[in-house]
Amino acid sequence: MKPIVSSMPNMAPSMPFPLSIGGLLLSVVLPSLSLAQQSPLDPNWVQQPRLPDIPQMRNQPELPDTLEFRVGQSVEHDSNVFRLPSSATRQSDTYGVTTLGLKIDKRYGLQRFELDMSAQDYRYQHNTVLDFTAFNYAAAWRWSLTPRFVGNVTADRSEFIDNSTLVQSTGVVNHRTEEAKRVDGEYEVGSAVRLLGGVFDRSVNNSAAGSAVADSTVTGGEAGAKYVFLTGNAVAYRYRKGNGEYTGLPASTLPSRNFSDVEHEFSLELTPSASTRVQARVSHLERTRDDAAVHEFSGVVGRINANWVITGKTRLDVGVVREMSSYQPNAVIPSYYEGDRFYISPVWKPTEKTAVRLRLDQGVRHYKGTLEPGYDGRRDSLSQSGVSFEWEPRRSIKLVATMAYDKRSSNIQNLDYKANLLGLSALVKF
Repeated sequence: MKPIVSSMPNMAPSMPFPLSIGGLLLSVVLPSLSLAQQSPLDPNWVQQPRLPDIPQMRNQPELPDTLEFRVGQSVEHDSNVFRLPSSATRQSDTYGVTTLGLKIDKRYGLQRFELDMSAQDYRYQHNTVLDFTAFNYAAAWRWSLTPRFVGNVTADRSEFIDNSTLVQSTGVVNHRTEEAKRVDGEYEVGSAVRLLGGVFDRSVNNSAAGSAVADSTVTGGEAGAKYVFLTGNAVAYRYRKGNGEYTGLPASTLPSRNFSDVEHEFSLELTPSASTRVQARVSHLERTRDDAAVHEFSGVVGRINANWVITGKTRLDVGVVREMSSYQPNAVIPSYYEGDRFYISPVWKPTEKTAVRLRLDQGVRHYKGTLEPGYDGRRDSLSQSGVSFEWEPRRSIKLVATMAYDKRSSNIQNLDYKANLLGLSALVKF
């Protein structure tokens, strides 16, 4: 579910909800710098133990060949680096992020090759123990055997700072790395019916214990069908099956760290007018443990995104998300959370060279299953908002100023936090 293609730039790149310390500042306002940041303000992200989004392989605009280099520098200030509660002594810090990037988009006949890679170097003024360099990439081969038989071979890696850990403590910041590999295909049986299939492998790894998204690997496949109407609107069904392992749990927990996923997904792509687009995905997802088929969780997940280009200078993106994910900080007994969130993201371009972007994201998470002592019935409310001001004095240069706010309220003591973020960024493309 990629953003609608229009004359208005997208509010955010395709990236997740846990707020990265610099991710909001970079990924909301500098999409081409954001490979290393999983933005909490991305309308196309939903965190759940399932496949990456199915790429749209047809009806995409023909893009010119691209070879682009990027150099970026930002200076950012975070009022609460470790996301500590008000009862604790909170630490603020200023840090710089230097980015080097490369983008290649090349077509050879029916084949198209894409590569977007970057390195982001973080250097903190006071908490130098947090310094790190993230290497990220997104590579794809958009293959076509015939105009009726097309598909994708993709691989991507994203490393970012994740503040969704169970308990924050001074000196501990979690780095999460997500990797995914995928091969899929689409065969046009007739003018309207298409058969779908694919295989995938993805993994999540955290540097600190207690992340809301457990360390895991999942490998599996899918099959389905899609019906495309004459209007270009489409509906599809996909069946997915995956086998996985909680890699962060000790070996002594075998076989309880192994699991299976089964998902039935229905999707809809609707274009009511030339200026609006609606994309919806609703799935029933069930995860079971391999030890005596212990039921871990099941339920409905999905999202609805609506994009409206109001005028040549204004655009509005809105959406709702229903998420479900395993939560395995230490326990062997299955735990998980369910979440709902809503976002609204208007964009205004007063001139050709300037833009103002707003973002409001509200959500709630309910932690269920068997949790650690003292955390039963945990409920978190999350609020994230931001505004950025962009100026492009030239097509190759972008300057951005950003203000952002991140807040979590929990019914569990010492899990609340507030943080204000300020940033100035510059990006040069050549």
